[in-house]
Amino acid sequence: MNKWRLPFLAVLCFVSESLFVDVWPKGDLYVHYFFVPRFFLVFLVFTAMHFGGTRAMGYGFIFGFLYDCVYTELLGVYAFAYTLIAYLAGKAMKWFHQNWFVASLLSLLSILLLDSYVYGIQLLIGRTDWSFSVFWNRRLWPTLLLNVAFLLVFSYPLERRLAKIRRLEQEE
Repeated sequence: MNKWRLPFLAVLCFVSESLFVDVWPKGDLYVHYFFVPRFFLVFLVFTAMHFGGTRAMGYGFIFGFLYDCVYTELLGVYAFAYTLIAYLAGKAMKWFHQNWFVASLLSLLSILLLDSYVYGIQLLIGRTDWSFSVFWNRRLWPTLLLNVAFLLVFSYPLERRLAKIRRLEQEE
């Protein structure tokens, strides 16, 4: 039973992104600014901290490809980005002290990297005409603020849950 806890948590974080978008109020603020939840990416960085980069890379590729199939029209963009970010997070965790604060900061850096990468791909293929300053003001800052709020509320409980899952897996 314990072997299904981590995949269940991954699915919960993945699905919670779309659920959050559905319940987010659609007012005037939403028309001008884009708040993009990156809950699964936060999960990925915390997974890299507790279970290593290799396992996080597996989750990153599978759920990145699923994200590409469900939410985007370009296959491989998120699969590559999630896998690369999981790899980089796993390597970074070997250099830094492993705690929830460092993982939270690394999560914000990963969100910045992911959104900039996706913006660059969209700009490269001509699917957006936003300048970087428009992207920065209308999408990147609101996305970072939303995810900071998520991290303030959920990073410590997520870290504790992953530590418990790791402990239970080690006992088996």
